Amino acid sequence: MRRGTLSLLLFIVLLAAGAAYVDWPNNPGIHILGINNPLTVKEGLDLQGGIRALLVPSQHYDQTTLDQEMPAVRDAIEQRVNGGLGVNEPNIRLQTSNGSPAILVELPGFTGNQANAVNSLLQTGNLEFWSTGPSPAQIGSTFQPSQFVTYNPNGKPWFTGKDLDASQVFVSYDQAGRPQISFEMQGSAIGSFGQFTAKNVGQYLTVTVDRSVIESAVIQSAITGQGVITGQFSLDQANQIVTVLKYGALPIALRIDSEETIGATLGQDSIVKSAIAALIGIGIVILFMLLYYRLPGLLADFALILYAALTFAVFKLAGVVLSLAGIAGFVLSIGMAVDANVLIFERVKEELRAGRLLSSAIDIGWKRAWPSIRDSNISTLITCAVLYAFGSNFGASIIVGFATTLLLGVLISMFTAVVVTRTFLNLLVPTGAVSHPALFGLPPGSIATASLARRNSTV
Repeated sequence: MRRGTLSLLLFIVLLAAGAAYVDWPNNPGIHILGINNPLTVKEGLDLQGGIRALLVPSQHYDQTTLDQEMPAVRDAIEQRVNGGLGVNEPNIRLQTSNGSPAILVELPGFTGNQANAVNSLLQTGNLEFWSTGPSPAQIGSTFQPSQFVTYNPNGKPWFTGKDLDASQVFVSYDQAGRPQISFEMQGSAIGSFGQFTAKNVGQYLTVTVDRSVIESAVIQSAITGQGVITGQFSLDQANQIVTVLKYGALPIALRIDSEETIGATLGQDSIVKSAIAALIGIGIVILFMLLYYRLPGLLADFALILYAALTFAVFKLAGVVLSLAGIAGFVLSIGMAVDANVLIFERVKEELRAGRLLSSAIDIGWKRAWPSIRDSNISTLITCAVLYAFGSNFGASIIVGFATTLLLGVLISMFTAVVVTRTFLNLLVPTGAVSHPALFGLPPGSIATASLARRNSTV
């Protein structure tokens, strides 16, 4: 047996065992080394329903401002959803409502009792640091700059959210376990903030978001590095504030024009039918490979089953959201996986007919098939990249889902063709299976054996 074949076989067996654990329904998930993954299948809006909200400007803006700023608002909303709410494959797009620009937000898996999280998307997110001298401002009240104009030049805040380093804004905890918001300034604001706090030790620093007071505390010492914002807020509220601050302020104030909890547009019945269609397709492919390629076809069937298990395991591990389009991409990638095996087997059969021994036929046949496998898969990957870019830039999440599942499937199919199928073929070399051409779908006497090769060499 060839060197390394048993090692690769052991690796494939361990990989198959790991994929089986991940794919197994109702498994306990992965909870080790700080990793907490429930290993659940995430479904898209078309399969599980969610929340749909229409956001419109809450104030009057001229048409030029709306045309220029609404695309940026849409992008900011999408960043808040992806980064803060943790929703995969949201549908966020611009549209027109009553002749004015609006933003449609669809969040898979969300229900009506999560309206507070949706409301957090509407915060314009204007963070401001004010000096209120020896007097605190009441937390939760609306801040009135005119009352503290003595301590703030021209009635403007000393610092704003633009001075924050977005990468250093996160939720932390005080010694009592209460949530707080840690932050750091960036650029020239680092030194300016340190000088300001040094000059105002003993005075009150008041922090507002959209002019709502979230903290008003005495400055204890100069803050030249990391600072904290403490307040009477829960962990969810702290996370919502951090989300707003990390992904920037909205240039246009929004309100909810309409909101509804929607059911799955396709539902469980479509999932069942898609699964049945996938199983029928895989079954037909397995049967064809077995009947046409015989023993190599059987090995290819094992590789195909492993491919399907690995791909689905990657989907669960990576948290890929499966919409109906995503499922279609997965099924399509199965055909790509079979295509590679067909190319390899046809090349191997050609080498066997030419009189080569099985070991050399596998090596040469695979080398000749590889350029075709490589080029076809790279072409598909390029197509996936274009589709993904198109879907991301134009808010077409259904295209993103299709491109994502197809891309992952193609990459894994290349792995199974390069490693799994070739390893399985190498296992045939010491078995003497080549002495039976029928096992390869070839007529008797059409391929060489080791004894025939030795006899020809002595003549």
